[in-house]
Amino acid sequence: MIFTYLSSSITRFLGSVLAMLMIEGGVSPSLAQNSWGEKRAARVEVTEINTRVLADLADVQGRVIEGPRYSVTATTDAITNINAVRLGDLVTSGDVIAIQDSAKLDLQLKKVRANLRETELRLADSEAELQTEAELLAIYSAQAALLAGKAKRAEGLVANNALAVDAAEMAFNNSMTANISLLTRQSSIARLKAKQKIFGVTIDQAKAEIAQLLNNIKATKLRAEMDGQVTFIVGYRRGFAREGEVVAKITDLNSFEIEAEIPVKFISFLENTEIVSAHSLYGNQINIAPRVSLPAHNLRSATRTVRFSVIGKLPFILQGDNAVVVIQVPTTSPKPMVIVPKDAVLPVTGGHLVYLAEGSRAKRQLIQIGAAVEDGFIVQKGLSPGQKVVVRGNEQLSDGKKIQVGKPNVGTRNEKAKSKSAQ
Repeated sequence: MIFTYLSSSITRFLGSVLAMLMIEGGVSPSLAQNSWGEKRAARVEVTEINTRVLADLADVQGRVIEGPRYSVTATTDAITNINAVRLGDLVTSGDVIAIQDSAKLDLQLKKVRANLRETELRLADSEAELQTEAELLAIYSAQAALLAGKAKRAEGLVANNALAVDAAEMAFNNSMTANISLLTRQSSIARLKAKQKIFGVTIDQAKAEIAQLLNNIKATKLRAEMDGQVTFIVGYRRGFAREGEVVAKITDLNSFEIEAEIPVKFISFLENTEIVSAHSLYGNQINIAPRVSLPAHNLRSATRTVRFSVIGKLPFILQGDNAVVVIQVPTTSPKPMVIVPKDAVLPVTGGHLVYLAEGSRAKRQLIQIGAAVEDGFIVQKGLSPGQKVVVRGNEQLSDGKKIQVGKPNVGTRNEKAKSKSAQ
């Protein structure tokens, strides 16, 4: 009697303790069920294993490479004042980085403009002289024609003995003198026209020099020619810079590339792939595309350097020279691969496992996974297409435990942690 009474009292006491522990969350439902011998099934969600046509992948470490930089250089030898721009500032195209003293250029511009004005005045004087010479040429031409007519008539009179030979020679001599004067005027006009052309060339040169000086004066405001980040700037706010000296450097944040040493045996598979997945050490996923394979073979590592273009915008955490990127390089031709959802995989010592839904029971199955793909992993060993795996409610399962397919009543540990953190 006493033993029976003690046994029933102990049983009631243990029942109260277990109930309290379950309320506080200290004992899992499965432990409570096993303790009391209950055979209630765990509610789980399952999905069917399928295949995708993929290439097997291998992780290769690469690094971020900066694209070409734009250098802001001094356009003349002058005192240079740096604007309120500091290292690391983001700038846009057209922003003024520095201003150079343009006093010398302004003085030179005044001299060239004065020379241009002088040349234009000489040209105007030459045009007036040419007009005068043209009028004189017309007079001399008429005079030469008149004297030529007199000489011809004198020659006819001499032939008829109506005029002395001396008089005819005098008329002929006057005609020749008039022709010489006419040729002199024509030569003078030709020289004036040539001089005008020279003046025209000089004016064109002066105008070109003025345009260049105006551009040089405008260029003394050293501007950014592209959007980007200032990654170098001289160490003074006011100083002397010679023509061609670098005042600042700007990096285009959209011109980063990825560089990696790819094993030669994988190059052919990579060349037939348009888009490759990659991620940072912090899990940032990016898509990249092979751009070029550089013609340099590393005999020691049997690799070649490959450059990848970034598709879309590179995450901020990777916008730095030599940032590490892990690239998933195809190692085979595309073929059907068994894919398991990420939610179905549980890590264990020495590998991974999933729970198969076989009838109303859960079966523990060790698997060997390969590279990660979108929403899952490539399964190298342990699963076949058509098998059903538990994707929710699997953390409370054990081998052979009774299950019921449906939405789990109890969330995973991660869901519980999120719920507690929200509270």
